[in-house]
Amino acid sequence: MNWSELYWQRITPLHLLLWPISLLFVLFQSVRRHLYRRAILTSIHLPVPVIVIDSITTTSPVKTSLIVQVANMLKASGLRPGIIGHGYTDNYHPPMHVTIDTPLQLVGEKSLLLAYHLREICPVWIGHDRIEVAKALLAAHKECNVLICNDGLQDLRLQRDFEIVIVDTSVINSGNGLIIPAGPLRDSFARLKHSNAVVQAGHQRQIPDIDEKIRTFYITPLRERFFNLLQPELTTSAAELANKRIHAVASDLNIQNFLDTLKFLRITATPCVFSGDHHFSAKDFQFDEAEIILIPEEDAVKCLHLHDERIWVLQQEYRVDLGLRAIILKKLREKFMDPKLLDILVCPLCKSALIYKKDRQELICKADRLAYPIRDGIPVMLEDEARKLPDEEEIK
Repeated sequence: MNWSELYWQRITPLHLLLWPISLLFVLFQSVRRHLYRRAILTSIHLPVPVIVIDSITTTSPVKTSLIVQVANMLKASGLRPGIIGHGYTDNYHPPMHVTIDTPLQLVGEKSLLLAYHLREICPVWIGHDRIEVAKALLAAHKECNVLICNDGLQDLRLQRDFEIVIVDTSVINSGNGLIIPAGPLRDSFARLKHSNAVVQAGHQRQIPDIDEKIRTFYITPLRERFFNLLQPELTTSAAELANKRIHAVASDLNIQNFLDTLKFLRITATPCVFSGDHHFSAKDFQFDEAEIILIPEEDAVKCLHLHDERIWVLQQEYRVDLGLRAIILKKLREKFMDPKLLDILVCPLCKSALIYKKDRQELICKADRLAYPIRDGIPVMLEDEARKLPDEEEIK
């Protein structure tokens, strides 16, 4: 258990001193929210739909997995998502594109992990100003027609079309239940009534102050799996790792949960612990006797520059209720019913403007002579789903 987790778990005289600051923080957020609702403060409306996904606690181990699942769902539905975010607390950089080759110290672990998982699905951009980040992403990737904001719960300047708040009861139950800086909560539970959906993780099924009208979905762990860091398509199971000579490498922030999981999976490994800010290098993995080197997913992004085929990553897989997909797509259908939104879509291949044919429910690319279908209100921007226009068909 690291120091921050221990800090959230208790109530000490320090927490009591910080509690009035927490109350002022909640009051400040409530006033800001009221000012935005009254249009005294102005929010920015982006040209494409925006989905905000964030946690009501300062940390949540399921958020990255949920964002990846939603991005894959949108892509499978024919949409072209993009990811925007702040990156990390002290990020004052202008908008930048995050790739697996981006230095870790510039973007932070979470953003790099998203870029790693979504490198073939959608672009990931971060920066100090989320509005400017969104504009920069849309300028560079004109094919993107929906944005997922990887934070921004309290950035009310960013106008959102759908908001998902994660409530991780495993974090809250182990915490003191107070608002930051005295506790792990970013806001009171009353904040949830302003969201479109709540995704609940953890074993506890009852959340205080949640209205029955709030759509609540559950994200549950499925199984642990291991994938090769150099070739993520290669996977293995705990059973297949039996009788192997294994070293377990992790930072001190992640080591305890990591070793507990390995013990649960009945994997015997020699642990090797590094500090949380350690920059991994090849010499850290010079275990001549090791056949397999296991690392937790949180530390995997620190090792992307290494080329050691022995490194395997432990990943926890999650499943979210299918109902969440249905209500997200329903909301997006409402947005895409606006012809103005359809008019700004571009061809994902040549980036040229599309012609909206309402009678045929198609978006026509004149340059590539392709017709992208609009199915149940959703533009399907996939090349293999597009209709190839015959030479005799005239485009007007």
